[in-house]
Amino acid sequence: MNKAFKPYLPGVLALIAEEVGEEVAVRLAEARGGRAIYIPKTPKSDTELSQIVGLNPARELSKLLGHGTLMVPCGNIGGAGGRRARIEALWHQGLSQAQIAAEVDVHLRTVERVVASLRDDREPKLPL
Repeated sequence: MNKAFKPYLPGVLALIAEEVGEEVAVRLAEARGGRAIYIPKTPKSDTELSQIVGLNPARELSKLLGHGTLMVPCGNIGGAGGRRARIEALWHQGLSQAQIAAEVDVHLRTVERVVASLRDDREPKLPL
């Protein structure tokens, strides 16, 4: 991940970043963003949550959020919205479209479409 990239962590991910750590929130968003994950009452090392974030952070999450199913938001980490946000951020940083495609791991054509839409958004609209 580009060091200048600042993740947007909405909702519960922001709480996790603040209370447990940004790295834990980002790992969780990358692994399960847009999907549910089960938080056990007493996480063990073999649980899915522990394997994603580590045993101690999993225990901290259980204390912070309680046990049960958690729907993990995407933020700008995963999914199409996440890719678009990363493409936009990197374009504003001045990276070439080829560099952005490599960084975000998308096709160059995807970057071209997003950049074209950003340019369209900034152009004034003509009255009809």
